[in-house]
Amino acid sequence: MIQTTTALRKISALKKKIKGIQGGQGAGKTIAILLILIDFAYTEKNKEIFIASDELSKMRITVIKDFVNLMVELGLFKRENWVDGTLYRFTKTNSFIKFIGLDKEDIGKGLRSDVVFLNEANKTKFDTYRELTSRAKYVYIDFNPNKKFWFHNEIMTRDDCDFLKLTYLDNEQLSVTETKEILRYKERGYDAEGNIINQYWANMWRVYGLGEVGQVEGRIYNWKPIAYSDYLKIPKRQYYGVDWGKVDPFAVVECKYSDGNLYVHEMNYASENEMERNMPSHQLQSIRANDNGEHEGLIGWLFTKLNIEKSSAIVCDNNRPTKILSLRNAGWDYAIAVGGKSKLLDRIGILSGMNIFYTDCSKNIETEQENYCYSKDRHGVVQEEPIDQDNHTIDAISYCCQYMFDEGIIKTI
Repeated sequence: MIQTTTALRKISALKKKIKGIQGGQGAGKTIAILLILIDFAYTEKNKEIFIASDELSKMRITVIKDFVNLMVELGLFKRENWVDGTLYRFTKTNSFIKFIGLDKEDIGKGLRSDVVFLNEANKTKFDTYRELTSRAKYVYIDFNPNKKFWFHNEIMTRDDCDFLKLTYLDNEQLSVTETKEILRYKERGYDAEGNIINQYWANMWRVYGLGEVGQVEGRIYNWKPIAYSDYLKIPKRQYYGVDWGKVDPFAVVECKYSDGNLYVHEMNYASENEMERNMPSHQLQSIRANDNGEHEGLIGWLFTKLNIEKSSAIVCDNNRPTKILSLRNAGWDYAIAVGGKSKLLDRIGILSGMNIFYTDCSKNIETEQENYCYSKDRHGVVQEEPIDQDNHTIDAISYCCQYMFDEGIIKTI
């Protein structure tokens, strides 16, 4: 029998366009959102509601299964209104709820809707989220906080976003068996005085018990924040690192080295495509007039906008030599190439041996260094190679650091 839970009451009280719900295991967030959307479709006319997640096949045994069970319990389910196992039509109101998997290219792009619910949002890329929700009137997002992702950096701080954190204590319908299982995470992770005795289970309790953002297993770096105002006071030469990105983030970082400490500041993270999308047409036309097919005009425009002096050392990823040449042609004569996958472990070794501080406004540096971890084989054994994803600012920093090490600026690690 369906009963009102604290989770349902809290989510129902959210008023802003975007409703971000972070929750641990058994918090009841997905069920609560489904109940809200069912009620909306059943009572409001001509509403188009889309529920999306990363894989349709997985949705059939999770959120779609939950939806059908709720509709049956509510006495609303009619087989003839259930189309292809992915769309339910509410004939009374002419509204519908459609389930879509995001594992097909371009699905959801340009979609107009009254409501979009992105389930397990941490498994979806930010560009996909943006394309899916840009024309939606209301957006629901739910996720387990295994680690920080684009929601925490790009969405959570928007003035049209409500944020809510839920735990198993907000779900009065949770079974005794599952509640005991969640509490075992704490028992196995902490002693009676609250000291950590097992890092894995302590992290499980943090994420799935408390609904807090967890620490990634196999994490490589643990950098510390510094106030941007303090960073500006460090009287050392600036060096710049670049990791090119047409579709992926185009990372530009500024680095300073002082007395064994490396200080880093994020200057750009938007991809070339993203920068062009956000430009007025006249500005884009002007930039493209100086373009040779490698976004030469865009690169010069960006470095001018960032006020990077043309006498600066700019250390770039070596996989785009024409882009480095475009920087030199635009007046940055000291743009050079380092990098290469063969030196990846060497660069990790250099960074791991340093005290590194990032400015408190460098949100993507913060997220990347928190999530950067070693890969695992199919048996879950940690390997010596890191996972090659979400490491754009880290790569830019490592190029810059490698250059300073090679030049003798950094003398010992």
